[in-house]
Amino acid sequence: MTAWASLPAEEVVPGIQRQTVHGERQSLVRYWYAPGSVFPVHAHPEEQITAVLSGRIRFEVGGETLELGPGEVAVIPGGTPHGAIVVGDEAVETLNALSPRRAVGPVVS
Repeated sequence: MTAWASLPAEEVVPGIQRQTVHGERQSLVRYWYAPGSVFPVHAHPEEQITAVLSGRIRFEVGGETLELGPGEVAVIPGGTPHGAIVVGDEAVETLNALSPRRAVGPVVS
């Protein structure tokens, strides 16, 4: 078992931090987005499911725009270009499940 508080946080881009837990077959990433922050468009081979815990965030997914708030979820197929921007002046927190497991990082048990 691991507590989020015991995991290191890293700044991905200015205003966006993450913590990551790797299992044997999947990864779980917790993100914090400061108001006004932007996650640039990118793609990765893993399928991603993003659940918004707080705040509002606008995703660009494969050319479509999705705006999500607390309790809403988006599924992003592997290999699909996507990015995000915080909407409004509230910070955003999300949990992102990625499968298969990301290639980096030790398995946490």
